[in-house]
Amino acid sequence: MIDTPQMSVLRLEQRSGALFATIDDPATRNAISDPLLADFDLLFSHYRADPAVRALVLQGNGRIFCAGADLSGKTLGASSDDPHAEMVELSIRGARVFGGLHAFPKPVIAVVEGAAMGGGMGLAACADIVLASPGASFALSEARLGLVAAQIAPFVVARLGPATTRRLALTGSRFDAAQAARLGFVDELLADRSAIDARLDVILTEIRACAPGALAATKALLNGLAGFDAAAFSQVAAEVFAEAVLGEGAEGIAAFKEKRPPAWATT
Repeated sequence: MIDTPQMSVLRLEQRSGALFATIDDPATRNAISDPLLADFDLLFSHYRADPAVRALVLQGNGRIFCAGADLSGKTLGASSDDPHAEMVELSIRGARVFGGLHAFPKPVIAVVEGAAMGGGMGLAACADIVLASPGASFALSEARLGLVAAQIAPFVVARLGPATTRRLALTGSRFDAAQAARLGFVDELLADRSAIDARLDVILTEIRACAPGALAATKALLNGLAGFDAAAFSQVAAEVFAEAVLGEGAEGIAAFKEKRPPAWATT
């Protein structure tokens, strides 16, 4: 076991051979902020090769899984002399986190209780197994804010398929845990936290019965089947994301902060 790195908004706990990573940032509704991006980078670098960690369990602090992009803070507030380059770099950082979670060489289990919006839904999509409680809800909400579901798109498509992803991304509609299970986004819908914990115990026992090297090789093999060029896509997605943030996104974020409909929703 290695020393636990100092985290800002991720709470880490090791038990039952798993690393439990809890997003605990109530002030932002567990949003994807600069501190969270940095915490994920630390998590990947410290635990990717740790033999004591046989699985990663990602969850929110109970009330919410992840609200998506941090619209209330400075994460999307371009502050440099080259805001386009700044937003491209931010998007690439996001791609590194989504890709790192997807490629983590140990099974990743997402436990969704409460809302998983936008990039939060993207985090869940990057997991190998998704468990949810009845109070979970989901949305690809970016377009309603003038943004684009860019870096998460490949992972959501892999879980939902192109047609369903198009419908959800082009409407921004919110759907509940039961519908997520019917669509195949959620693997198992469980009655409450006690049921989730009981199911986690079973899954983690099954994972510990598997050879860790074989699991890592299996994930790498399965992730390579689609022939997806992650580096090329992430650059294209970053450019699209930057244009959106600095274009319609500026109005969408302002409307969110001012608690009013954006201009395009009132015409």
